[in-house]
Amino acid sequence: MLVIGDGEQILFTNQFKYHIKDVIAVFQVKKNLFANDLDDAHKNLKSVIKVSEPRDAEPYVTLLHRDAYKLFTSSELPKREKLHLLPDRTQLIYHLLTMEAFLPLRIVIGYYGYSTEYSLRNGFVNKLEEKIQKGEVQGYGPVSFPNLFICGNNSIIKCNGMPYGNPYREEYFYWHLFCSSTGKPMYHLLELIWTRLSYMFEISSEIFGDDFVEAVHPFISCKETKINDTWGWEYNYIELSKEVLNKPLKNAEWKPAEIDEHEFVILSLLLTMESIKLEHNEVLLDYAVKHNLDINKIIESLVRNKLVYIDCGEMRLLIDQLVIFNGKNNKYYAGENKNGEMEYFYKKNI
Repeated sequence: MLVIGDGEQILFTNQFKYHIKDVIAVFQVKKNLFANDLDDAHKNLKSVIKVSEPRDAEPYVTLLHRDAYKLFTSSELPKREKLHLLPDRTQLIYHLLTMEAFLPLRIVIGYYGYSTEYSLRNGFVNKLEEKIQKGEVQGYGPVSFPNLFICGNNSIIKCNGMPYGNPYREEYFYWHLFCSSTGKPMYHLLELIWTRLSYMFEISSEIFGDDFVEAVHPFISCKETKINDTWGWEYNYIELSKEVLNKPLKNAEWKPAEIDEHEFVILSLLLTMESIKLEHNEVLLDYAVKHNLDINKIIESLVRNKLVYIDCGEMRLLIDQLVIFNGKNNKYYAGENKNGEMEYFYKKNI
């Protein structure tokens, strides 16, 4: 385990026990990692969930939960008392991400086993299909899976938004739950641990480097399903050929949203206010008439770029520390600067 503090020594042993709030990560280390070993590690690490004691979550858990929820849904985390007013899917995702933020990281490390990313993916999926065919489906929901499987030089990473993840897509299987990669497995491990520590101790992740978007392969997507009043999950394997998986991946440089001057003006106005009521708003209407604009299209663009969200007829900032500026060739940019992203982009490109 990776823990904080001294713990409590168990009498007459060299072992210690820790309250779960002081546990950052639990590791399952294996010499070999094949299909049965993957499943065995999964079952072992589920014990972390079983022994998790009910408790009031630390403040960092709420922050971690909030940022993951915003990433996936492009909206602000709802208050608990209003949760019942939201669709079933939204409520389910809310509770699932709460558990993901609450529980310690669970990480599987195998020194030997599948030698390629392709074989690791196939071994994982084949074992999952075997479980389904046998009817052994309990304990294979998104939360129950470990956060990271490392097999030699290859990795399977759970995309729960902490930090890996992409916004939910307009697809039947809307959540890309797992991705995979080859190379840099310890980098993925450190990224998961550092993310948790940065929230726990309010450390900016700027020093860890957030100036690029990690390149990974999509692996398994999922959606919730309801059978006889019980929630379950459907999984979809995104099959990729050996040729595709063997091609080198390049990380993309992080970039802010590029906006036009009218979006710039509206964001500038929103920076001075907590929210803007959209219905019968004289300021917006006057601005639209003066410049002959369709204000709805501008708002749709800001929402699409995940800069704002609409709640009860009001437009609010989705970004915590919005920075906007006019760059080269009269281009306008807007983006998050909580970890120095916009400052780094400005220095490097402007």
